[in-house]
Amino acid sequence: MRSRSAAPLWMGSAFGAALILAAVVIVVLGTGERGTKAALAATARLSFLFFWAAYAGSPLTVLFGSVFEPLKQRAREFGLAFASAHLAHIGLVGWLCWIGATPSVGTFVFFGIAVVFLYLMALFSIGNLQMALGPRWRWLLRIIGMNYIAYAFFVDFAKYPLNGGVKHVVEYLPFVTLAVAGPFLRLAAWTLQMKDRWLST
Repeated sequence: MRSRSAAPLWMGSAFGAALILAAVVIVVLGTGERGTKAALAATARLSFLFFWAAYAGSPLTVLFGSVFEPLKQRAREFGLAFASAHLAHIGLVGWLCWIGATPSVGTFVFFGIAVVFLYLMALFSIGNLQMALGPRWRWLLRIIGMNYIAYAFFVDFAKYPLNGGVKHVVEYLPFVTLAVAGPFLRLAAWTLQMKDRWLST
C-alpha cells in the first residue's frame, strides 16, 4: 500500500522535473531545431536515470547485498517516474515534427516500439490489470520490454560516439557506461541465482 500511494508523487515530480529541464534548455537555445534537439537529449538522459534505477535495482541487490535494497523496493515508482518524465520527451518529438524537422520513419519505428513497451508496462502495473494479465505474461512483458528499452537507450547514447569531439564524449560516456552495465548486471545476477538454485537441489 505504501508503494502504491507514493507512486503519484513520484510521477508528478518526475514529469515536473522533465518539463522544467526542457523549458530551461529551450529558453537558453530557442524553440528551433537546435534548442528542441538539445531539450530532447536532456530529457532523454533524465528519463534514463529513472529507467536505470528500475532496471538495475534488483540485480544490484542480488550481487551486492542489502545496500541496494531501497532501489529494488522502489522499482515500480522508478518505472512510473520514467514513464511520466518521458511524456515531456514525447511532447518535444511532436514539436520537432511541427517545426518541420521530422525524424526518419526508421527512427519512429525503432524508438516507437520502446515507447509502446514503456506504456504497456505502466498500464499493466495497475492492480486489476496486473492480475488480469497474470504472472507469466507480466514477467514476459517486463523481460522483453525492459531489455528492448535498455537497448534503445544504448543505441541513442552510443550513436556517433566521436561526433562533436571531446565534449560529446564526456557528456555521453557516463550514460553509455550505465547502458552497457545494466544488461551485464542483470545477466550476472541471473547466473548467480541459477547457480544458487542448482546447488540447493
